[in-house]
Amino acid sequence: MLVGVQGSGQLAGGLPDPGRFRAVAELAEELGYDSLWAGEHLSFHHPILDLGVALAAFAAVTERIRLGAAVVLLPLRHPSLVAKQAASLDYLSRGRLLLGVGVGGEGAGDFEATGVPVRERGARADEGIRALRALFGPAPASFDGRFYRFRDVAIEPRAVQPGGPPILVGGRSEAARRRAGALGDGWLPYLVSPRRFAAGVEEVRTHARAAARDPEALSHALVAFARVEEDGEQAREAARRHLAERYRMRFERHHVEQLCVAGSPAECAERLRAYRDAGAGHVALNPAADGDRFLEQVRRLREAAELL
Repeated sequence: MLVGVQGSGQLAGGLPDPGRFRAVAELAEELGYDSLWAGEHLSFHHPILDLGVALAAFAAVTERIRLGAAVVLLPLRHPSLVAKQAASLDYLSRGRLLLGVGVGGEGAGDFEATGVPVRERGARADEGIRALRALFGPAPASFDGRFYRFRDVAIEPRAVQPGGPPILVGGRSEAARRRAGALGDGWLPYLVSPRRFAAGVEEVRTHARAAARDPEALSHALVAFARVEEDGEQAREAARRHLAERYRMRFERHHVEQLCVAGSPAECAERLRAYRDAGAGHVALNPAADGDRFLEQVRRLREAAELL
């Protein structure tokens, strides 16, 4: 199982020095992480760096590590713009991009900022993925859909990866699992237990077969909020407090125990094994930490993952 780390996301502790984004990229590559990820919101609870800017910054100071979008809120943008950004990032990174896409919806501000009706997000995402496939395919590309139409569009520079970067479909709903099986290259949920992940993988495979696609060709990943301390109880409580502030909602102890990689190094390694056994080929650890503790957690979580 590949193990990555999220280097850019909601900044619940406030804006850090900009140099932290370079520092986390260099550290993640030095420590041997397999991937480095960035999240996206337009208008949410806390500051967050633009996803494309974050991944470009990561690409500029790394050579080997895969770069992941977790996730692009696809309904908020025209797929031609997403394809342009993704192809440019894939070119800049020499073929290292993983393109996670999702529908969003947990923040009404994202949709208010763009004028996209929330009720259309699923249909727009389905059509957007199909349009991305066309744009990543032979040029020039044309598409005629309900929301998006274009003719003879050529995206250059082209993505380095044939057919474009892998498209991983985020979300925990039944619609997301259908979308992943029918249209994606894999599933990328978050806040999901190993048991629910295993059941979801089987459902995605069922949808792939129904769409006459090879379920064995799909690769499944997840984003897991993570915190490691020598004292496992201290780690779980720190993760609970951080997530409650990040999302401004109530998080209970049992949510952390079921949905996060949080605890002592041995406990974190055991939870990662559970996800691996549930069918995860890739886990992106999202540190539940702010400020000076963030880079420390990036280092300590890698050490815990090495116990796998």
